[in-house]
Amino acid sequence: MSFDARVLNACPDAIIATTLQGQVSYWSQGATAIFGYASDDAMGRNIIDLIVLPDRRQEEELILGRIPVLGTMTYESLRRRQDGSLLFVDVSCTWLPAAGGDPPCVIYTQKDVTQLKAKRDAKLVEARYGDLLESMPDAIVVVNTSGLIVLATRQAETLFGYARAELQSRPVEDLLPSRFHAAHVGHRAAFVDQPRVRTMGAGLELFGQRHDGTEFPVEISLSPLETDEGTLVMTAIRDITVRKLAEERFKGLLEAAPDAIVIMDRGGRMVLVNSQTETLFGYARAELLDRTIEMLIPQRFRDHHPAHRDQYFLDSKVRPMGVGLELYALRKDGTEFPVEISLSPLHTENDTLVSSVIRDITERKRVEQALTEKNLELVSANKAKDRFLANMSHELRTPLNAIIGFTGTLLMKLPGPLTPDQDKQRRTVQSSARHLLALINDILDLSKVEVGKMEVFPEPFGIAKVVNEVCAVIASLARAKGIDIALTLDPTVDQVTLDRQKVKQSLFNLMTNAVKFSEAGGHIEVTADAEGTDRIRLQVRDTGIGIATHDLDKLFVEFQQLESGASRRIEGTGLGLVLTRKFVELQGGSVAVESTPGRGSVFTIVLPRHLEPATE
Repeated sequence: MSFDARVLNACPDAIIATTLQGQVSYWSQGATAIFGYASDDAMGRNIIDLIVLPDRRQEEELILGRIPVLGTMTYESLRRRQDGSLLFVDVSCTWLPAAGGDPPCVIYTQKDVTQLKAKRDAKLVEARYGDLLESMPDAIVVVNTSGLIVLATRQAETLFGYARAELQSRPVEDLLPSRFHAAHVGHRAAFVDQPRVRTMGAGLELFGQRHDGTEFPVEISLSPLETDEGTLVMTAIRDITVRKLAEERFKGLLEAAPDAIVIMDRGGRMVLVNSQTETLFGYARAELLDRTIEMLIPQRFRDHHPAHRDQYFLDSKVRPMGVGLELYALRKDGTEFPVEISLSPLHTENDTLVSSVIRDITERKRVEQALTEKNLELVSANKAKDRFLANMSHELRTPLNAIIGFTGTLLMKLPGPLTPDQDKQRRTVQSSARHLLALINDILDLSKVEVGKMEVFPEPFGIAKVVNEVCAVIASLARAKGIDIALTLDPTVDQVTLDRQKVKQSLFNLMTNAVKFSEAGGHIEVTADAEGTDRIRLQVRDTGIGIATHDLDKLFVEFQQLESGASRRIEGTGLGLVLTRKFVELQGGSVAVESTPGRGSVFTIVLPRHLEPATE
């Protein structure tokens, strides 16, 4: 068919020709201006797919089917532009039968009546709902399905800085920052398709824009408003600048807190966490938000926790969680750790939230455990000390009784020389007195070491001479038990500079023990040789009863009662080896022991060859 293109394109309305099936065969410049599609983009496409909304598709298909019968139809409808925005059009369609070789077609004339429709809607809403909307505390903006403002309350004028007349019939996008315009057109069209009461932009930060270009954070609620002219959208807008500032300050306080803080709702979903929570549990913030708090609780406690949570909401108050219970939390990597938790209710406009302050008490638990163990050690030490004092009392009382008894006998003025029996008693008095003196000296030496008053006096001497002197003293005791002593002395280590008396006492203590705990016919070997280039080694090896394995750690601990390899209680004070180690360590040396129950022991002392005298 032929058209006078100049006449048709001069018309501001959209002139469109389609087949009976809706395929576009002509698209005027007016159609491009109204709908946005260029002629080349529209030609050959179905008009229903091009500009008709999905919910009105069936209506348009019925009109196409009836137009050959009716010849012409006029109606008002909602259309969609190429950019997704909506507009109201006054539609007139006419059936044009085939003529002069041209096929039949449907001629559409579509006039944009969006502004006109907005004015009609404004009058309707103002008359029916004006007083009610003005009474609302929030700014109310009513928008029609094409996105034009049909009514704005005084609160909206105040909030956005526009006069009411300026807002009338203005696109609602003018109240948004420009960066949101394109996306908002699509969101608005989606709401028209499924209108319902809801909060706009749930989970997003929304902003409004005033007449002067300034932006501010807003909270928006949408509600469909059914009228005789169709569905309108009532938008309630609240300026939340003050709330945002308060939230930022609140978040600042949360971030400054030393503990992890988790805020959850009634359903146990985490709505806010601080960075300490991320650090403590090993999750990124996005992994925690909107997840239930039970993900941070070990599996064995999860089934019962929701009931405890519900109970807290029934009687919410500031209190510690799980009083008297051991609480544990679960990290992302699956590790558990002990925690202390405080709960506090947070009352908001909409509901009550709960703030949980979570503190990792792993270190505290470790210290508490260490203190408990130390207390047990102290209790054990006190018991050992009590046993020691009882034993020491026995050790001291026995020689003292001998001294008192036998001295009384010796003081008897008997005529003539001492009998063999009296001479034996005299020797017993001497031996007991020496033993008592040794005990007292050991206790005094230990006391000096403990309070830091024990001094070291290095002097040059021959180590071989000291070994021989000690062996000479021990020899009579060894012979009495049938024990032989062998010496192996390396002449290259003879001269040393050490505390002679402490070295001598240490060696004496080791050899005395070797004789004491060796059976008749035993063997003791004493060795003095080199340990590297600048140290010497003194070693006492015996074939005695040995030391039980579980007693080796207690061997150099004062006031400890030990058992022999044969599980026999060892008599004595136990101070000799303690003092030996302390004497050696004061000179920068060390003492070690190896022992096999029933086969004997080896005690090894390692000392520097030369010890510098202490300087003031």
